[in-house]
Amino acid sequence: MVIATDADGVLTDMSGFNYIYGEKFFGHKPVDFSGYTTAEIFGENKAREFLFGLRYFYDYCCRLEPRENASEVCKKLCSRGHSLYVITARKFSTQNTPLGALSRNLFRNWCKKNGLFFGDIFFCSEKNTPPQKLEYCRRISADIMIDDKSDIALYLAENGVKVLLFDAPYNKGAEHKNIKRVYSWDDIYSYINSGKKAPNIDI
Repeated sequence: MVIATDADGVLTDMSGFNYIYGEKFFGHKPVDFSGYTTAEIFGENKAREFLFGLRYFYDYCCRLEPRENASEVCKKLCSRGHSLYVITARKFSTQNTPLGALSRNLFRNWCKKNGLFFGDIFFCSEKNTPPQKLEYCRRISADIMIDDKSDIALYLAENGVKVLLFDAPYNKGAEHKNIKRVYSWDDIYSYINSGKKAPNIDI
């Protein structure tokens, strides 16, 4: 089986990071736990969000641990003959600039450091993510895409891609016959390899 996975919010607990470090930076608790960006979560403006990103981008890219058992499950999936790829809209990664190169290299180094090895890593534009993810899914003939964003999951599902949606506060309303909600990497492994067929998803 060909399995594609997102990075931020799937391989990492992006929300957990934003809650902890956002509170330190902005000086108050979150105001909207269902928000996706730090501006939404903390009720801040884009300028303050940009400053937060400048302060913590390196820490997020280099020091954040993978989600629990993400590395172990990816290794087990590969050992069972599955092919794994990353399709991500990691911030700045498609820029043809030194910052873009840095973003791509930091992600690749983070994967290597944490024992995460993939057949390839595809970087998508932040502004045009859903159709680009669909294009890459079709290019590698992905059987499943693991993602966390509602708009992306729904776009892929509506275009025939089977999606395992990693549960998060910001994606509660996403439902489709091609979408199955999962809650951990162990859950992902169980659905793919233990005979637990997701409703409406023939895997």
